[in-house]
Amino acid sequence: MLRNLITLVFLFFTLTLVAQADKLTDAREALKSEDARAQIAALDSLVATGTASAELYQALGNAHFNNGDYGLAILNYERGLRLKPGSKELKNNLKYVRGEAGINRLELPDFFLARWWRSVGAALGAGTLFWLAMGFWWLAVAGAVLWFLRRKEMDEKRRFALLPGAVICLVVAAIFFSMGNSRNAWLENDREAVLTAKIADLRVAPGPEATLEKALSQGLKLRLLDEFDGYVKVALDDGKQGWLPAEAVEKI
Repeated sequence: MLRNLITLVFLFFTLTLVAQADKLTDAREALKSEDARAQIAALDSLVATGTASAELYQALGNAHFNNGDYGLAILNYERGLRLKPGSKELKNNLKYVRGEAGINRLELPDFFLARWWRSVGAALGAGTLFWLAMGFWWLAVAGAVLWFLRRKEMDEKRRFALLPGAVICLVVAAIFFSMGNSRNAWLENDREAVLTAKIADLRVAPGPEATLEKALSQGLKLRLLDEFDGYVKVALDDGKQGWLPAEAVEKI
């Protein structure tokens, strides 16, 4: 019974890996062609397997741009930047497509410490950061306990070095823990979205009969505030708020 179960589990994972390999091969073949729709279909199937990387989203954004879907191109570049915030290629592509879509968005340069903080978090990953935080926390605890129990037996130099060392480990643990939390919050932020519909009507209330504020074009980055009855309330960069059909936007 146990042997059969192990065999079934092994076959399941083997077939899953084979299916992913086949889709990766299809995606590579599609990228060699000039058919943007074939590229999009192959890359979307790869994303559907749970495979996600900044490079994959960049390729998908390029394919959507070549297909004339600026909103979906911007959406995928934004998703790529979530995974790799320091990517110059993604930032340049995003800036170029926004220009082609007629979106003049003022991008303030990041403070170098904030940029460094996000880059380190992306490079190490939240899981690694939490493990590092735990490791340094235990070093701090061990150092403090050792100092408390053996301080009278230690020579003066070691006694005065051990306690500050434990404090430093505690500070480093706090930094890694904060960085891990920031990374998780960055990845799980579901309040940012992109307008992917070619044109959508921004209204003062949810519903097709509500007063029209203005018509919006694809590619705008939005802040999601609320949702009701198939509509989402959004905030634009200029502070204006209104309601859009939910199917017109996609979360980053």
